[in-house]
Amino acid sequence: MRLADCPLRCRYCDSESTWTSTPAWRVAAPAGLSERANPASVDDALAAVAAVEAGEAPRPVSITGGEPLVHAEFVKALAVALRAQGRRVHLETAGVHARELERVLPNLDHVSADFKLGSTMEVGDFREAHRRFLEACARARVDACVKCVVTPSVADAELDEAVAIVAAIDPATLFIVQPVTPMRRETAPIDAARVDALVARARAKLRNVRVIPQVHRAMGRP
Repeated sequence: MRLADCPLRCRYCDSESTWTSTPAWRVAAPAGLSERANPASVDDALAAVAAVEAGEAPRPVSITGGEPLVHAEFVKALAVALRAQGRRVHLETAGVHARELERVLPNLDHVSADFKLGSTMEVGDFREAHRRFLEACARARVDACVKCVVTPSVADAELDEAVAIVAAIDPATLFIVQPVTPMRRETAPIDAARVDALVARARAKLRNVRVIPQVHRAMGRP
């Protein structure tokens, strides 16, 4: 489930359409594509999930964006309702809104948090925000992983600093190195040998480092 609104501006963003809210939102269900008016209620969102499942067994739900924690109270209420239906709830987030996360955390099963490297952003330094966010995850003992998009311009030092922040909180955290998919202002792919070198640097301090491409882009999904 993809929510609208995002205050960040990633150079590689593949979902600019979610930066601001629109008058309507779409549901892609087996019965076809439909539009519904914004703002959506929790009941609207639950109905959309049911339409997508089309009578099949309840599935886990991933809440992403945009930046879902811009709407922390909505995410909290939705997560409570989804869990009441026996579902697992996953949150995919930029990982910079620690205070908002703490309101939602008791109702989540998994958090996937980005670590935004400075060279991949148009504006902003999010290192301390990421630290506070991951510390909140650790205090709550929620299952969490960290995703770090790498581009041709990423320097060794900035990746090393991100890895050090994650390792200081929990060196067993799953750390995903994600090669950039050329989008928006990032027009060139990153060389495979360079990805391997960055992974090796991450593995010097973290126990669980993987490379995962943007699978939804490879599949042609929004």
